[in-house]
Amino acid sequence: MNKSHTWKLPERVAYDADVLKLFWEKKIELHAERLQSEDMRTHRSALDRLRGEWAQKLEDRHRMLQAPPRHPCRVPSFHTPDKMAT
Repeated sequence: MNKSHTWKLPERVAYDADVLKLFWEKKIELHAERLQSEDMRTHRSALDRLRGEWAQKLEDRHRMLQAPPRHPCRVPSFHTPDKMAT
């Protein structure tokens, strides 16, 4: 707006400013409410808990695979020395 228009209709400019201010305050309020509801929804979600459980399982599996074997693998024998002698 040019300066001459502002001086001719000062109440109109004030009205527009108040309307814009209320508009943006309402937008900010709605945005804050949506952020809060989204935050509450994600806190109630089991997704974070499940991610944590899977990360722990993968970490345990990785540790198990990296550790040396505790018992040497033995192939079960179908013939024992006693049975072969008879």
